[in-house]
Amino acid sequence: MTHTTLRPLLGAAMTVATAALLSACGTTKPDLPAVVMPPPGCDDGLKTAFKPDALTTVVSVRAVKKGEKLIAVDSPAPITAAVDLCLVKLLVGPGFTAEKDKTARSYSEGIGIEVWLPAPAQWNDRIRNYGGGGWVGGGHRVPDQIGSKVPALVNANLGYAVGTTDAGQPWSQDGSFTFLSNGQINREGFRDFSWRAMVEQAVKTKALVKLYYGRTQQFAYYDGHSQGGRQGLKVAQEYPELYDGYMIAQPAISIPSFGPTGLYAQVVMKTDLGYNATDKPRATAFAKKLNETTARAVAQCDQAKLGFLLDPFSCSYNPARDAAALCAGVAGDGVTGSGADPAVCLSRPEADAINKIWYGATRDGRFDANQSAAARSGLALGDGQLWWTFTRGTGIGGLATGAGTDNVATALQDVRYAADASVTRAAPILNTSTPERNRWTQLGYAGLAEAVDRGVAQQELFGHLATDNPDLRKLRDLGRKVVMYNGLADDAIPPATAIHYLDRVQARMGGHAEVQKFLRMYMVPGMAHSSQGRAHTVSGQNNTVPMPMLPGNANQTPTRAQDQMFSALQDWVERGVAPEDMLITSRDGSVSYPVCVYPKKTTWNGTGSVKLASSYTCQ
Repeated sequence: MTHTTLRPLLGAAMTVATAALLSACGTTKPDLPAVVMPPPGCDDGLKTAFKPDALTTVVSVRAVKKGEKLIAVDSPAPITAAVDLCLVKLLVGPGFTAEKDKTARSYSEGIGIEVWLPAPAQWNDRIRNYGGGGWVGGGHRVPDQIGSKVPALVNANLGYAVGTTDAGQPWSQDGSFTFLSNGQINREGFRDFSWRAMVEQAVKTKALVKLYYGRTQQFAYYDGHSQGGRQGLKVAQEYPELYDGYMIAQPAISIPSFGPTGLYAQVVMKTDLGYNATDKPRATAFAKKLNETTARAVAQCDQAKLGFLLDPFSCSYNPARDAAALCAGVAGDGVTGSGADPAVCLSRPEADAINKIWYGATRDGRFDANQSAAARSGLALGDGQLWWTFTRGTGIGGLATGAGTDNVATALQDVRYAADASVTRAAPILNTSTPERNRWTQLGYAGLAEAVDRGVAQQELFGHLATDNPDLRKLRDLGRKVVMYNGLADDAIPPATAIHYLDRVQARMGGHAEVQKFLRMYMVPGMAHSSQGRAHTVSGQNNTVPMPMLPGNANQTPTRAQDQMFSALQDWVERGVAPEDMLITSRDGSVSYPVCVYPKKTTWNGTGSVKLASSYTCQ
């Protein structure tokens, strides 16, 4: 038994011995100072000492030495521990009690939580809890695995205590838990996934920090991307007291709306072109045409010739009005096609299909070729539009070759609408209630619209997963702060989703000036969907797109200046300095410009070098 293991046991023994001695003498000394227990070490003594409630179990405690190589769930390369760390794994019950089959992926004993604790000498007195992504899950509850993603480990390297959670289910990035083995919706699973796991993550991390360091944190922050952004926003809306500041990146707000409409490209293809992703040769050929048309949109709308769009909402490119995009002889809108390459030129039905995909899901397949920039940006739905879609200039060829069906299946409460492994863009849903899959191929425009309607109407069933509550009075009154950022080339969540939410917050909370006092948002040109900053350009030269510097595999020990978005939040919380427009630079250092506090936009002045920040303004 080590000395660190003995410390809490010895402290307890001394307390008992002192009480026995005083009792034997027939006297008490109420004025004697209380015996102070020393903080436990990073060993099994921590298992014994940490008992915050009857539902929480310490699964394992692991000491990680400085220099040790760690493999996170999304590591392309090992992460090097920059300081000594203590990894504590927790399981918080009761789990999914409705599922009795322990072999089913809808079975869970509780919420898995990992807490990374820097050595006491390296702790910066701050918590920086990190969110998950997709359907989350992972190895949080498994002693010899790491469930956290790369940025969580990097944040621990920086001296933060960091907690992450599997959101209540152990299967990494697998939506199978959403259905019980009898085919019914897993209400408990959605409850834990939607909000309870994040509350437990915050409460348990704080309790463990207090025990391990012998003091509470000075500041607590939430930092999350995608589903993790939605998780943090949920806490900010419902339990804002849990953190001082919230970093919300590309959040999956309004999943019941944007989730099912992600299948719209497949509905358009099947209805208008006669095939979908199950016909791989034709779907692949159409994806190539979709990518080529995207490149033509960028070429027409990219006034600065950067290779991507600063303001994609203003781009109204229409392939039916581009003679070179149409195959030779095809009648377009006021033009006749001249394209000679059959691999990339478009028939009229293909041109219209692409316009429909760019317009977004409707109940009957209509589209408005003259939709305004304001409507495309999330400020108003267009004629018949169910939700907004991806911007012109965003790489969406994958929508043609793969089907994202999980949210359609759950909305319709029927696992048969899930895609099988041959066509899904995610892990296929495993469920023994029925072997049938791919019923999504039978959906037309009206059927997809029904999935959206049913998902939106049944929020209680899904743990209120929408996370679109615009009432932030409690957060505001507590003095908490939120910094959000989104990519204008996001290829997973339409960026108009965040603008729509902020617009509703402003309407509810007294207007733009009032909301700016506690929430500010950035829309980053050229940024695709990634927790570590991934640029999209049709040419593939991603290093030329300015990106905010973020912690990650390639940025394992960033300085404050290399942790741009979070440093802005931290200065707002701790110093009262509100975030303003900030300079961002491409990975290769070739292009710099400001990214602006919304609703201002990064704007090229039209004459200066497009590579110099001095040639841009926020307006």
